[in-house]
Amino acid sequence: MKMRIIICALALMLFLAPGNCLAGRSRYLDAALAFLEEGNPFLVRYNQMTDADIQPLCPLGCPYFWGGRQVKSLLRVASPSSSSGYYQTDKKYLTGLDCAGFTRCINRETGFEDHPPISNMLNRSLYPDLYVRGAANASGESLSDVLRIGDLLAIQHLSGGFHVAMYCGTLEDFGYDENTVPAALVPYLRYPLLIHCTGSSDYHARYREWLEAQKKFEITPPCGGVIITILDVPLDAADAMTPNEIGLSAPCFDLDGYHLQITDLSQEKQYRWVRWRQRPGVV
Repeated sequence: MKMRIIICALALMLFLAPGNCLAGRSRYLDAALAFLEEGNPFLVRYNQMTDADIQPLCPLGCPYFWGGRQVKSLLRVASPSSSSGYYQTDKKYLTGLDCAGFTRCINRETGFEDHPPISNMLNRSLYPDLYVRGAANASGESLSDVLRIGDLLAIQHLSGGFHVAMYCGTLEDFGYDENTVPAALVPYLRYPLLIHCTGSSDYHARYREWLEAQKKFEITPPCGGVIITILDVPLDAADAMTPNEIGLSAPCFDLDGYHLQITDLSQEKQYRWVRWRQRPGVV
């Protein structure tokens, strides 16, 4: 009996450890992976590994939409309330989410409070207890060792704009090994993966083809959507490029037909990892 208790305790420790988050289902991943497209290899593997049956909310994936905040509005035709680099108020788009809209939707679905504006998360005088200890000076495998699925990465670009992404594990966590990834990816099996709503020429190409097939020429394809990227990998390690669409072609790895883009923080103005708080009474 004593030995059984010890074994159970060790199993629980492994399940809770940051580097072993996919030992079972994750409520964060249940919510976040549903925004990917049908057939996405990370969603397929997650369902197979955990016996989950997470279905995509949008067959082609959740598109990026400037100012998008609500899941109930997905794929409605609308114009943004203000213009940005790729979005104009005089054009029509399929409604999706923007980066903060995506992470706030995940927070609400998993029992966490809505996070504040990204600029507030970057403010060193605010929420000092919520910054992920050890993350500031870590990268690659050592960063994965201190992160937990659901941790948020707040970013300020050199241009002054902001972005937010969520840590979702590593390639190894999703069951990949040196025999199932391209040779160029083998050194990075334990590097952090991010899931976020961001620029993607794959989304533009995918939705452009669909809109043309539906003869919906009045709708402008999105400039991106919810994707998974890999962090801290050198850009010159990439073995492929995403489609050359609207100036968004980016270095990536061809992973089971999926373009795994690289997120490069070296040119950002600042960034910070935050572990946001749960709503009172949620366990």
